Amino acid sequence: MKQILLVLSLIGILIGSCTSKEEARFQIKEGHFYLDKKPVQLICGEMHYPRIPKEYWRDRLKRAKAMGINTISAYVFWNFHELQPGEFDFEGQADLAEFIRLAQEEELYVILRPGPYVCAEWDFGGYPSWLLREKGMVYRSNDERFLAACERYIKRLGEELSSLTVENGGPILMVQVENEYGSYGDDKVYLGRLRDMIKDAGFNVPLMTCDGSGQMEAGHVAGVLPTVNGAVGEDIIKSVDKFNPGGPYFVAEFYPAWFDVWGTPHSYRDYKRPAEQLEWMVKNGVSVSIYMFHGGTNFSYTNGANTAYGYAPQPTSYDYDAPLGEYGNAYPKYYAFREVLQKHLYKDKPLPEVPAENTIIEIPELTLSESAPLADAFNERINSERPLSMEDVNQDFGYIHYQTVIPKPVKGTLTIKNVRDYAVILLNGKQIGSLDRRHRQSSIEIDVTEVPAKLEIVVENVGRVNYGSDILNNRKGITEKVTIDGKELKGWKNTPLPLHKAPVGSYHYSSDLIKGVPAFHRTVFNLDKTGDTFLDLSKWGKGAAWINGRSLGKFWNIGPQQTLYVPGPWLKEGQNELVIFTLEDTGARTVKGLNAPILDQVGVDINSDERPKRDNSKKPILDKGDIVLTKSLEKEFGWQEFTFENAVTMRHLALETVSAFDDGMPCLSELDVIGEDGKPLTKDTWKVVYASSEEEADKKGYADCLVDGNLGTYWKARSASQPQSVIVDLGEIMTIKGIRIMQPYQKITGKVNEFRIYARPQFFLFK
Repeated sequence: MKQILLVLSLIGILIGSCTSKEEARFQIKEGHFYLDKKPVQLICGEMHYPRIPKEYWRDRLKRAKAMGINTISAYVFWNFHELQPGEFDFEGQADLAEFIRLAQEEELYVILRPGPYVCAEWDFGGYPSWLLREKGMVYRSNDERFLAACERYIKRLGEELSSLTVENGGPILMVQVENEYGSYGDDKVYLGRLRDMIKDAGFNVPLMTCDGSGQMEAGHVAGVLPTVNGAVGEDIIKSVDKFNPGGPYFVAEFYPAWFDVWGTPHSYRDYKRPAEQLEWMVKNGVSVSIYMFHGGTNFSYTNGANTAYGYAPQPTSYDYDAPLGEYGNAYPKYYAFREVLQKHLYKDKPLPEVPAENTIIEIPELTLSESAPLADAFNERINSERPLSMEDVNQDFGYIHYQTVIPKPVKGTLTIKNVRDYAVILLNGKQIGSLDRRHRQSSIEIDVTEVPAKLEIVVENVGRVNYGSDILNNRKGITEKVTIDGKELKGWKNTPLPLHKAPVGSYHYSSDLIKGVPAFHRTVFNLDKTGDTFLDLSKWGKGAAWINGRSLGKFWNIGPQQTLYVPGPWLKEGQNELVIFTLEDTGARTVKGLNAPILDQVGVDINSDERPKRDNSKKPILDKGDIVLTKSLEKEFGWQEFTFENAVTMRHLALETVSAFDDGMPCLSELDVIGEDGKPLTKDTWKVVYASSEEEADKKGYADCLVDGNLGTYWKARSASQPQSVIVDLGEIMTIKGIRIMQPYQKITGKVNEFRIYARPQFFLFK
């Protein structure tokens, strides 16, 4: 009898499983999405819970619903939750389950995008910095150590969120596997492992990948819905049909705007064309996710950086010129999109009224009349022979302080090899200069007369790379060594200064104002009422701020952002405390709370220098005996790599062009050298010391562009005559296995065909 009951029980389980599968609430079939057996067109808006004060989560969700959005698309940021290996945080601002439940309460569905890699202009693309402590670990790959860390994270995420899938009564419709992987690699084993981890974590809903049209082949994986990013119009249909004929058609990232970069104007895109593109998708049954619908703010130093065109970090504001601005303000784009959605999707059901704007206040001028020295923040001090990186001292964000003693008088060039990313240098307590990775700066002149001299270097992590191959090269602080005229300085004290949390401890604030060096400045003020406001720091230099212990993020006078967003719920009726840390001090000590942000005001960049003049009166002697490579390039854009017959010891490299396509003036975008480990070497100490010819109009065509790490610039000779030559000083003698060269992507004549490489440990001779 027991056996019969067991068999009947098993049959019941099997029937139940089949019925459950057949009756899944959310399904993909017949080229459409179906929810509760009815076809549904997903109109998604991307929102990121860490970039929105928790107190405003519901407010922003209501505004999404009022625009016509029916689904929230949300990245999950691994480094926001697993702060140390195995130590997870899903509380407070990190309570993602609560964010998802609020979405459901507002009648919104959710697409979950857990990565583990997310990009998102977020530090390290969402990866936790402690991964960088693992020597040789390869991220975004089938590296077992990396996958073990991914599995622990995804399993815990399942414990937090799998009960919130639509099949379990929650709002989660789909879960994304990785993120735009086709732009990075094509390892199907890696993608398959992640796919299986997500399933095993209990996410019992369809899975998806997203990639640009040209990268879908590399980025999709079996058993997962392929979707396209960035495509519009008929290209959507063509792109998806290659891998999933007949659909469903889903643009997982539609870009009506773009993110900002420090030192460049605010990104802006008129709403008219994006509104037309959205209307085409809605009318043609294409599901779409607006990236971003609402960007928000990179509180607590979480911004990322890109390196395709030189190191380019993002600011604190992630306004994005999205339909809903940084503080929940509706731009004209919001109302244009709302009109499209009302017209085509909600003909018989008026959209909810747009919520009234939140209260905005102004704060009269405040004077920060108290200062405390940076040393008050010193806690753990670690001794080492060479400087330690942030990762060496188990630090994620913020700043790190280095100190050593120079025992004898010396005058020469102080070089910080591969500094990441912004360094302020002090000698005997006085600031003598700063170095900015954006400008590939690594050295200043130093004159030490009073000895023993205290040398201090404060380095800021301005943002880890979040996109491209440089995610593998993401250590912060002083990552190599410090020298004076080539002689290495040793014996360092390393002091971590995370400072992304409010400065706490025994800070000795006094009315003796500290000027000209990194320090903390403070004021206490009273408010009769609270509301959103915008702290005007346009007269200040570079640093960070906290209100009532909450991080407002970083400011930098180079812009385009000149204000820091202060959320109303973070202010108090009565007494409030404002603390500002100055890394670069201009002497400003007053601030106001404005009633609108300043997001498009580029300021003075003290580290941006004019290119030095070169003496071309003498010509180099390029000896045939120094030739290490003679080759020809293909004309198309892309890296072309060449290996020397034998490894070569060199400090000075000469590139000589022999011929060019279309008989134009020779031009090249970028030159890298390949080290003994087979990887391109850092170029921050390189100098172009000679160019036979270079175009100088509007700073375009400089030979410096050949080694600036920016694929959008290029060297161009002023003459079509051949040969033309450029000589580069690599800064020290190195063993080089080969080179790689990039042709310009621009449609110009003169792309180099035949070329030669000369190498010398010593200087090239001139005549």
